Amino acid sequence: MYMTVSSPLLFILGTQRAGTTLLTRALSAHKDLFIQNEISVEQVFPEKIDASAMLDAMDTQILKRHKQNINQIMLSQKKQYWGIKDPELTDHLSALEKFSTLSKFIIIVRDARGVVNSYIDNRWGLGTNAYTGAKRWKMEVDKQIAFAKKFPEQTLVIRFEDFISDMEHSLRQICFHLDIVFDETMLKYNKKEAQFKENASNINTKKPPDLRLATKWENKLSSRQIGIINFVAQDTLKSQGYDLSIPPLKPSFYESLYYKMHQQIVGELQLQWQWRKARYKSFKKNSKQPSIRIK
Repeated sequence: MYMTVSSPLLFILGTQRAGTTLLTRALSAHKDLFIQNEISVEQVFPEKIDASAMLDAMDTQILKRHKQNINQIMLSQKKQYWGIKDPELTDHLSALEKFSTLSKFIIIVRDARGVVNSYIDNRWGLGTNAYTGAKRWKMEVDKQIAFAKKFPEQTLVIRFEDFISDMEHSLRQICFHLDIVFDETMLKYNKKEAQFKENASNINTKKPPDLRLATKWENKLSSRQIGIINFVAQDTLKSQGYDLSIPPLKPSFYESLYYKMHQQIVGELQLQWQWRKARYKSFKKNSKQPSIRIK
């Protein structure tokens, strides 16, 4: 550590597939902002340590990823503020409360049907079917909204659909919340090099805002899937201003039991597959590195 690590200006929260990476890319284009895109939260936010120790852990994680600590990054990139984005922050909200007087929070919420459709499409094991995907979305969003209500002055809640339909308005709103000057460069985020590894799951962050992302689920999900999602998440959907469009459909006892078993079995298989695929890619990358001969 070269100097005292300042507290992050910002924490970005949202469910997986809610648009947190797109938001991070846009904010990272701001001349004064550096946002760390994901971090090993389980190593950073144990519940029983103080904010100072957590800051040191964040700095260590950033150093591992960038070969520079946060102060060096801010100096070399001429940034004034920094922040962290990670969907897994929702699992550590009690730890984040220790930053409630030091930092600001942005929660991005996306329509449950869009999120669940993405869960199913990406096959990450997060939500293998409409029922379990909706249960996951509701649980996480309810926690996030409860946090926002507990810290209303520090927390700004935005919707993914509003963000991509009028990005300038949303970014001006965010800059006002953070008490920083709006930077038009953020609107051209896709023209700047990403500060994170690009892959198939975040390919849309390389493109301009696409309104079709907000309604893609309408043509991908069946009416039965939509009805089940509406049944599970209807109260939270309505509280966030989403129309149900199709009446809620309650699954039978045996159907919900099937969905839960499907999640346990297929979800685990998908997670194992993703883990093995990541290890294989890492192995291939390392095997291409030239060996060092010791004389």
